[in-house]
Amino acid sequence: MMKTIKVAILGGSGYGAGELLRLLTQHPHVEVVSVVTSSQAGQRVDAVHPHLRGFYDLVMTERIEFDRLLGGEHAVVFSALPNGSSAATIEAVMRQVSPSGPEFRDPGGRHGLRVIDLSGDFRLTRREAHEAHYAETPWMAELRPRFVYGLPELNRDRVRGATCLANPGCLASASILAAAPLVGGGFRGTVVVDAKTGSSGSGRQLKETTHHPTRHADFRAYKPLAHQHEPEILQAWGDAAGERIALSFVAQSMDVTRGIFVTAHVTLDESGAAALAAAGSSVPTAESLAQRYRMFYAGSPFVRVIEGSPTLQDVVGSNFCDLGVAVRGRQVIAMAALDNLVKGMAGTAIQNMNLMCGLEETTGLWRPSVRPV
Repeated sequence: MMKTIKVAILGGSGYGAGELLRLLTQHPHVEVVSVVTSSQAGQRVDAVHPHLRGFYDLVMTERIEFDRLLGGEHAVVFSALPNGSSAATIEAVMRQVSPSGPEFRDPGGRHGLRVIDLSGDFRLTRREAHEAHYAETPWMAELRPRFVYGLPELNRDRVRGATCLANPGCLASASILAAAPLVGGGFRGTVVVDAKTGSSGSGRQLKETTHHPTRHADFRAYKPLAHQHEPEILQAWGDAAGERIALSFVAQSMDVTRGIFVTAHVTLDESGAAALAAAGSSVPTAESLAQRYRMFYAGSPFVRVIEGSPTLQDVVGSNFCDLGVAVRGRQVIAMAALDNLVKGMAGTAIQNMNLMCGLEETTGLWRPSVRPV
């Protein structure tokens, strides 16, 4: 089958890039032509990511090989660089492509180049929130408006028309998907989100809090009420929702490598409960809530609404997010489970690429989890 999308990956030595490379081995329309890293330049891809032996015959370089990337039907640059360095590198790449200014041509123009940023550098649209949580990244007022926030389950049409895309955060993705059907109907109040994540979400570089002897058989909260994904969650629920909804968000470290489990607690007011209730009732039931969730995510193939609690083993290694709900009167619990490296990162990035390039969003991603883990 003809390869119609040529791909370059920035930050090629990290877990995010490794997961992009793993998933793209099964994509029928993609050819990875350039993997860029400053720390491992000159090394083969399968030397840095040994689980990919036999799949790539590429040597990592310090710069994108534009002669191999450009000129085809579609060209996509994924940036898997850390917060703070991704934006500056993307701007430099854009200036290389269009020396007169940091812009991309339309898909039918000279280059047809698209960029997908996996960092948090371009996610937030409010400057105050950005500077509070991503102080290491300049605001970049000229470049920022070009980036579309890319959680396809909420803004699929905007993703399709994007040339520059900010991929969502992993904890934010699970939290947004868990509660979006509840907060969209005039809800006013506080959503409490308890988000647990595995160690791979902290990246490949060794840190005290992610070192195995430190993390094993332990449990801790980090950045309570100050996590950078909190404003992202409120933003995704909508600007109006940000004015009427308060969010209490606490992230916690689990003793697992992959996976995120989110529990969102929502206490409905009288009108909110009635809006979610079945006919003839003043409060929702598990069945009426499940029906609302299924309707909300109709057409979203990677969201599965299940009975009872989701489990990590049903999603790890896949691009699925499993959702479950429980209710008692006006109190609702929404649960979400996903793989932080796939649906929380690289899988959604590829899902976005598919939409941006006119493909079915499931292309190259339709596979089950790995069980047991």
